[in-house]
This record gives sequence, structure tokens and C-alpha cells, in this order.
Amino acid sequence: MKFDKETLIALIVCVVILIAWPFVARLFNKSDAKSGSVETVRQEAPAAVPTETAVESAKAPAAAATPVKTIRLANADLALEINPDSAAIVKVTYLNHYYANGKSKVETVYGDRGEFQLLANNWSLNGEPVVKTDGLSCTITRAINAPQGVLKIVQTFSLKEKGCEVNCSYLVSVPGAKNEVVLTDLVVYGPEIAPWHTVSGDKKRAVSHRMDYRTNYGENDDISSSEDDEDFYFARPPAVLWAAVSNKYFCSVFKQLDNRHGFQIWQDRRFITKDEPIIAVGAVLPPVKIAPGKEAKFDFAVYDGPKNIDALGDFAEGGAGVMHLAWGPLNYLARLLLWILGLFHSLCNSWGVSIILLTILVRAVFYPITAKGNESMKKMQRVQPMFKELREKYKDNPQLLNQKMTELYRAEGINPFAGCLPILLQIPIFFALYAMLDNAIDLRHVSFLWCKNLAAADTIFTIPLFIKNWSIPVNPLVLAMTALMVIQQRMTPMSMDPAQKKMMALMPVVMLFFLYDLPSGLTLYWTISNLFSILQLWLQKRRGQQTGSAKPQNQGN
Repeated sequence: MKFDKETLIALIVCVVILIAWPFVARLFNKSDAKSGSVETVRQEAPAAVPTETAVESAKAPAAAATPVKTIRLANADLALEINPDSAAIVKVTYLNHYYANGKSKVETVYGDRGEFQLLANNWSLNGEPVVKTDGLSCTITRAINAPQGVLKIVQTFSLKEKGCEVNCSYLVSVPGAKNEVVLTDLVVYGPEIAPWHTVSGDKKRAVSHRMDYRTNYGENDDISSSEDDEDFYFARPPAVLWAAVSNKYFCSVFKQLDNRHGFQIWQDRRFITKDEPIIAVGAVLPPVKIAPGKEAKFDFAVYDGPKNIDALGDFAEGGAGVMHLAWGPLNYLARLLLWILGLFHSLCNSWGVSIILLTILVRAVFYPITAKGNESMKKMQRVQPMFKELREKYKDNPQLLNQKMTELYRAEGINPFAGCLPILLQIPIFFALYAMLDNAIDLRHVSFLWCKNLAAADTIFTIPLFIKNWSIPVNPLVLAMTALMVIQQRMTPMSMDPAQKKMMALMPVVMLFFLYDLPSGLTLYWTISNLFSILQLWLQKRRGQQTGSAKPQNQGN
């Protein structure tokens, strides 16, 4: 193909933009938050939340006189730190997951409220808590001064030997009471979560940060953390079977174990920056009635861990809806593809190989349709001279031109839309695969060949520039992907005019610009997909040549 002056200028502009883009993007995505720590500024919840007054008054003091020694529980997946004074989890550490530096483990650190903290108006601790623990569970017994009298609250936290489920049971009694005691405005503070990029050190991409819930009618719904107060907070909090908060890779699903009718949801958010909040959910308890000599009992559980379809489905009915891999109906397709990817991993124990196998499977499914599309494009290319003659002959009669072209299509057995059909059918698959591979936590910090992290670009080294702290990352996969796109483009039959062909020739460069910093898991998929397309085109071309050479022999016989 001949490159004229305009094409060369366009190519140079694309290369300049490619070099500058990572640094421009870094400026827009700059975050002041450090990995593993969040400085928060409190935004008061609106009056629409009925128990906010009671919750605000139950906050712990801003600075304790003496540091409280926490209780540690741990299994193979989680480590919990529990404050005995508040009987609440103040830190959750995910033992098998790390921040971007690959050294610090992912954790959620709570502020003045902790997970499973029982909050009420005008409560204060009476004496030292009594603690019993065995490593996987602990029981904290506290005496609480309340307007109704001195309460005895026994909370038991428990973990299984592995997994991300944490249980907490509550026993509340009023020793010595001679009449029934009614406790009102009680809130169980549940989990909270921050946007992933603000704590992880990962590059900011599409942000998924939301609250999910399942109503007692069995319907899932969600609210983005970026909504304004009117749309984020409920005017009338509904009864839910569970509530969850999640970011890109992690989630916390909160449910009550002993209430099949659900609980009234409680929600809150406080802002890290102007546009980035930490969101939290909990449960508003109905009035708790305690007869003399009796005790009230209620149990809650939370799944604190990575987004995993099987684990979420096992923990709560409809829990897999928290995944949010893609938008709308594509979410179901992305979840199916993630399940298939996990199936391949169970067979080969390599996420890189699993991506390759998934790519081959997807391309194999579309092979017949793609083959027909290629054949149609080849026929279109062959009859282009005839179309050109028709256009010249009937240029003054558009109606007759369309009729003659339709007749030519029919005579040659050409479907003008057959070449577009494979592309149109693969677009949903591509977007679902893109979303799935970009959001799959299983790919984080997983190496494959030279790729150190399938959830990040496969940079092998950088080329320093003259500008301070500026350099060009060298990402082999995306470069190989672009080269294969050029080869595929040259092998693909095209029925275009010279101007259109020139524009198509620039497409690989444009794609290189937009996709250069993609996670290597995605570029691995696209590279193998392009390689598969080239192989398919070569096989079809070879088969066509063999068929063409065989025809004279048949005629000779």
C-alpha cells in the first residue's frame, strides 16, 4: 500500500499520542490515598435514615486514653482483629491477596465503628469485658450501662478452618430485672468498603463501587456509591434478605441467620475525597423485648472476601449478583465465561493456558460463521469490477442501479451482510470477555511466561525519555497483537475503495494507542484470537486453491 503525506502525518500523530497517553492518564487518575490506608472525612447521613441520630451518639471517642489490645482470630483465608471493648471487628486481612506492590496484604481497617458492633443511644461500657478465645472463635461478655438498666451482652465470633465467612451471635439479657425490658433503635453495624483504586495502588480503570441487596421478595437491586444523597439513601429502608458492599475485586455480604423474613437495611457513606466515598451497610433491629430471667438472641454472618461466584452463591441466595462483571445482560454472559475459565483452570492449573483455551473455544464456536463471512467477502472482492461497471453505466439512474446490483448479488450467490454478521455476533462476546478478564481477581499477581501479573500490562522494561520521570513501557503482547492485526488485515479479502483501505490500514495503530496499557490477560486473549483468525484465513485460502486446481482434472475426465 502506498503511504502518502497525509497518511504519514496521521501515523506520526498516533505515535506521539501513544507515547504521551500513559502520562496524561496518570495525571487524571492520580490518587493521594496510600496503599492500605484511607484518610476519611465524615459526611453526615441525611434525615431519611431513621436511626442515624442513635448511631452518631454511639460513636467511640476520637482518641482513646489507652490503646486497646485486640483479639486475633485467623483461618487459612482471613485474619480478624476484634476490639473487646466495642465487641467489633476493627480489621479484616485477606491473607491470600496483596496490594499492587505484591507485598502488603489486602485489608479493611475500620474507623470509629467496627463490623458487628451493636450500636444504640446512650450506651457505655461498665467494667472490663471478659474474653474467651481459641483461635477460630472468641466470646466477649460485656456489661453495658443503658437507660433501661445494666445489660449483659454476650457476643460470639467464629470462623471456619477456611473460607471467608464470619459469624457473630448475640445474647442480650438484663440481670435482676423484674419487668419486661424493651430495647429500641438498635443497629448492627455491618461491613464497609472503599473504592479499590484508592487503597490498592492499581491503575484506576472503570470503577465498580456499589451497594447490593436482595429484598424479601427475592429480587436483587443495587445502588452506585456515586449517586447523590436523594438516590443513594432510602426514604423508606426496605426489608432485605442480605445487603452487600463491593468494589472491583472484593465484597462483603451481610445477612441475618435467624430471620427468614429479612431485616431492615441501614446504610451510610463517608467521603475519602469529594467524589470517592466509603460505603457501609448494617441492620436496623426491631424493638427487642426481654422478659425477666430471659434473654434475646439474634445471629448475623458476613462474607468478607474476593468476588467468587461459587462462594457468593453458597453464602446467600442470589449472592452471585454482587459480581457485576459487565453491564446489563452482558453480566450473565461474562459470568458464564468466568465459569468456563475456572473450569479450564481446574484442568490445567494455569490461568494463562486457561485464557488461551477459552479463546480457542470461543473462536471455534464462531468458526463456521466466520468462514462464511470470509467467503462472502472474497466473493464481494471478486465482483467489484462488475459493480464498478454498473455504477458507471447507471450512475444517472439510482433505482435501476440498485435493481441491477441486487440481480448481481443473486446471480453470484452473495449475501452483502454476511461479511458483517460474524463481527456483529462477536461484539457481545468480546465485551463480555473484556469485562470478565479485567475484573477477574484470580488473574491478579498471576504470572505467565514473561507476564508478571495477568491483571496488569506485561511491561518487560522501559525506555527512559529526556523528560524527567517519563519513559516508554515496552509491552510485548500488545505489540505482537498489533503485528498480527496487520497480517490478518492483509490476508482478509476487502471490497473497499483506496480511501477506505487507507483508513483500515491505520486501524492497528489506533488500536495500539487505545489498548497499549491493557492488562496482559486481555492482550493475551486478543493475540491468540488474531493468531486463530490468521490460521483460519490461511486454511480457507489453501482449501480454495486446492478446490480450484482440482476442477480442471474433473473436467478432463
